[in-house]
Amino acid sequence: MASGPGERARLLALTRELVLARGVNGLSLSELARSIGSNNRMLLYHFGSLDELLAAAVDDILGGTELLDRLAELLRSPGSPADRLVAAWRHIADPARLPHLRLFFSRFGAAVDRPDQHAEFLAQTRDRWIAVVAEALRAAPDLEDPGGTAVAVVALWRGLQMQLVCGEPRARIDAVHAGAVAGLLR
Repeated sequence: MASGPGERARLLALTRELVLARGVNGLSLSELARSIGSNNRMLLYHFGSLDELLAAAVDDILGGTELLDRLAELLRSPGSPADRLVAAWRHIADPARLPHLRLFFSRFGAAVDRPDQHAEFLAQTRDRWIAVVAEALRAAPDLEDPGGTAVAVVALWRGLQMQLVCGEPRARIDAVHAGAVAGLLR
């Protein structure tokens, strides 16, 4: 029976994969253990509880900076602010990210229900993307309030992400995004 840090990392990686494929709602410890080829005792040994294991997996999935780093890169690329925001949106709305979006909104729902327990997640959700967008918009000479516009852009993105999760057709969402960005940048 493996019990070191390598085994913990392996179990966490398998749990991340399962969570992205299945989600977290209604997932029992037994189902999780069976699905990843482990057992309840081993998972409890390494993580203490199902909640701790799921929190670690979700934090690992949502806490990384890969998406945010790519957004910053796209927002710094050549082109007009509108072109850069559309490129960033296309990256955010990539169909391969749908499991991440579902997980984000599941976590967000839990966080707003218990803000005292999820203050860091809520602060990051509020601040990180806005800071990246505001930084990119500061280079737009005609924009009076880059910070305020960044708040509006991120709010637009969050709303459209929710529409994607709800099944709104991608082509319609992309068209709405382009029109809204044009209006925000006037």
